[in-house]
Amino acid sequence: MGKQIDVKAVRTGAHVTQQFMADILGISLSYYRKIEKGEKALTLDIEEKIKAAFYKPLDSRYKLVATIDYVNIRFQTLNVHEVIQEVLGLKIENFHLNDFKRYKYPFFLNYGHINVYYHDKDPKAGVLIEMSGQACRELEYDFEFHQGKKTWYDFFKNAIDYALRKAPDNENFMKVTRFDLALDELYNEKEGNFDLFQLLSAAREGRWNGRKKSYAAILGGRRTGEGLINDGLSLYFGSKRTHLFFRFYEKDYERAEQEKTSVEAIRDLYGLKNRYEIIMRKAISNAFVREFVETNFNLAEEGVKIINDNLTFYDSEGGLYMDWYKLMGTMNATHFTVQPEAPDVNRIFHWFENGGPASTYLLLSKYDEIVGDSRLQEIIASAEITERNERILEQLELLRGGTS
Repeated sequence: MGKQIDVKAVRTGAHVTQQFMADILGISLSYYRKIEKGEKALTLDIEEKIKAAFYKPLDSRYKLVATIDYVNIRFQTLNVHEVIQEVLGLKIENFHLNDFKRYKYPFFLNYGHINVYYHDKDPKAGVLIEMSGQACRELEYDFEFHQGKKTWYDFFKNAIDYALRKAPDNENFMKVTRFDLALDELYNEKEGNFDLFQLLSAAREGRWNGRKKSYAAILGGRRTGEGLINDGLSLYFGSKRTHLFFRFYEKDYERAEQEKTSVEAIRDLYGLKNRYEIIMRKAISNAFVREFVETNFNLAEEGVKIINDNLTFYDSEGGLYMDWYKLMGTMNATHFTVQPEAPDVNRIFHWFENGGPASTYLLLSKYDEIVGDSRLQEIIASAEITERNERILEQLELLRGGTS
């Protein structure tokens, strides 16, 4: 007689919930739980269903690639110079000090798309690192070519180690206040891609279950001189006000709008179709990153696990929606990657070159020359540096001097 199947090991290895297992085996949740606990025997029929579902590769045309798409980390320190150097591994002289503020922070630095906000008086607000998807790609570039092929695991471990060195008794010294994980479905011209509109139909008809109780859909387009432009479909599961929600959308349409090109060109250039985003905030994002550093789990597989743990979709006959699980149930079709891109540190110059204050100055200079006036020079001569700009200049001197 062969060894009996360990149903819990099968379930955890596949990153699915107990409800998922009960559904695929055609039994109640309570009955399944008793099987896991050993209170009910594993019948031959159930064993065969488990083998059919999990012991042979799921034929799938779908390929998912995971990337980190957003990171916010806050440190309770006034030493922005140290955070940039020790945590980001970057040189502060490469950052640009902006003359406006965000998020109630009085000072805002950026290097490409990597943003650093800091306070000079309130250590609880301290220093906030904000990295969008583009910023993450730029930091990956620095990891690869300037920081000895550092990984995201190295980065987060280093951030936690820095916090432990600076404030070993203050668990609030470092908090990851946002972490987004993106699963990109690669475009498959020959065999096709998952149809998000089928997921929308399942949501509308109530053919889904899980921890997230609400959904929303955004679908639109625009009439232009060249015809109707489709903006694509976006689906949200869970409230945006919670610390965990999901956004599934047609990435090819979004990127086409951003780059003012065709959807077909985006598919050819980047190989993109759909994106499945996991947005984590506050306690959930902080716990996720700390567990990642503790166990070094595979980010792609963990992303699939989070989706399956929170959402279950069914077909019109009440069974599991297998096309969805061909996408979200194949670990061999999912991997984590980095996509390094060099930061664009010259965008402030582009602003001046393309209609910024420099062109305005030249316009007014030419106007005064034509009409024989000196109004512009009189305005410049009478202008005063504001108190805020004085503080910015003081900060710039401190930053360039390398002092805290």
